[in-house]
Amino acid sequence: MIAYTTFVHDARVKRHAQALADRGDQVDLLCLENPQQGDHGGVNVIGLKLRRYRGSRKSGYFGTYLRFFLAAGIKAIRLGLLHRYDLVLVCTMPDAAVLCALPLKLLGSKIVLDMHDTMPELYREKFGGHRGALGARLLTLEERLSALFANRVLAVHELHRRRLVATGVRASKIDVVLNVPDPRIFAPDHNGHSHAEQFTVVCHGTVARRLGLDVALHAMAILRDRLPCVNLLVLGSGDYLPEYKSLASRLDLARNVHFHPPVPLEQLPALLRQATVGLIPNRASSATHLMLPVKLLEYAALGIPVVAARLHTIEHYFDPSCVQYFAPGDPVDLAGAIEALYRSPLRRKLLANGARRVMDAFNWPTQREYYYRAIDSLLDCEMSRTPQRVRGM
Repeated sequence: MIAYTTFVHDARVKRHAQALADRGDQVDLLCLENPQQGDHGGVNVIGLKLRRYRGSRKSGYFGTYLRFFLAAGIKAIRLGLLHRYDLVLVCTMPDAAVLCALPLKLLGSKIVLDMHDTMPELYREKFGGHRGALGARLLTLEERLSALFANRVLAVHELHRRRLVATGVRASKIDVVLNVPDPRIFAPDHNGHSHAEQFTVVCHGTVARRLGLDVALHAMAILRDRLPCVNLLVLGSGDYLPEYKSLASRLDLARNVHFHPPVPLEQLPALLRQATVGLIPNRASSATHLMLPVKLLEYAALGIPVVAARLHTIEHYFDPSCVQYFAPGDPVDLAGAIEALYRSPLRRKLLANGARRVMDAFNWPTQREYYYRAIDSLLDCEMSRTPQRVRGM
């Protein structure tokens, strides 16, 4: 497996690597510099001495990606010469990371491209204007060529699959594996939550403009005097974290908003269980309409009721009996949605139960079988029957 991320924080990469190791496959993972190195549950984690770039300069992203491609490609060649890999699983972003697998493909390895996000929409949103639109068109071409290079492509949900097909990726090449949480880590909390003393809203993950944390802060400013026991816990990091900390200070939210750095995946549920409600405040854009937020699925798995912006992919999977919706980008509507749940423990319980039923239908054991099926479709029948002989990198 090759992934421009960290093993310790990326749930999908960690879950997929562990799933292969659990059935006896030998798995090497090349990733960014990582506090967990060596063997972890059968996964050999190899952290390259590179860190993720977070910033606003296009050259910064390009330079970091290029250094990662070179480091991962060179390491892949060295490992591939020691033993031939049956399969290389490349995780995006960026899509062009699939080029790291070129030497191994020449040595006979099959390639799976696991497309976590759609880069063209994210680029257009981040950089905007004429150059953003031009870059998005170029990235659409890069996306298509990257998928063409791979033997199979994994999409993260059905609308993602449709979007890939619409922009030129062959439908027969694509499998859908939903990014659902591992039930061994995200087990439901049956104790329930009470707002008698404190009502905590949690929002975790990357702190970026498209994810609407500023909308949540303005909503908290509206609720501050009306419902002083309502608190917001922000758990994560990202480009906009300093700006949003400053905004919270300007809005006089020191007593109502608390920031916490990201934690390893295994430690996350304990923090999330402090919450009464989980929040998805994403702004509306071509990128966010295509997202099925992992944090939403984690809240649902833990039995935490969710307030979410009304966006296409979320609505595709969760109807209003499962999620309390608000108009994207509207802090007044968000404040009203939070207050409605504050005042109705029964509504919170019904939402949590509805979302849990969705998670029961799209559970990890089922998605894991889809994942195995996609992997094994590239291996000969004998190897598919004896997974312990499969190597992955």
